[in-house]
Order: sequence, then structure tokens, then C-alpha cells
Amino acid sequence: MIKLFAITLALGSMVALAGAQQTAPTPPTAAVAKKCRELAIKAYPPKLAGSTKTGTAQEERDYFAQCIRNGGNMDGNVKKGDDAK
Repeated sequence: MIKLFAITLALGSMVALAGAQQTAPTPPTAAVAKKCRELAIKAYPPKLAGSTKTGTAQEERDYFAQCIRNGGNMDGNVKKGDDAK
């Protein structure tokens, strides 16, 4: 019985230590956020007033989030918008 208790206690300690070692992701720096914002605008340029094309806001947010996750490195992943040349 004591042996079972010791094993359970050891496993519980290992699980607690494993959970304590996980760290929260660090927030992006201002420079990375600015760079990602510029890349998102370049990939999804603002539409002209009266344009019938809509629905890029969510795509732009997704692109920005992906850029933040990549640390501002979006090598070759820039989508060309309809208005971009």
C-alpha cells in the first residue's frame, strides 16, 4: 500500500513539474506588430469606396495573426490584392 502511495505521489509530482515548465507565449514587440500590419495591408489593400468586392477583413486578420506567430517572417506568402500592381 505504501509502495502504491509512493508511485502515485511521484507521478503527481512529475505532472505538476511538467505543467509548471510550460511558459506562456511572449507578446509580440511593437516592431513586429508594425511590420505585420504593413504586410497585411500590402497583401489585402483597402478597397475603394463603392467597390462591390467585400469580405477581406477576416482574411486580413488571419494573415496578421499568422505573421505574428511567425515573428514577422512572411517570406513569399504575400497575397497580391486586386488593386496591387
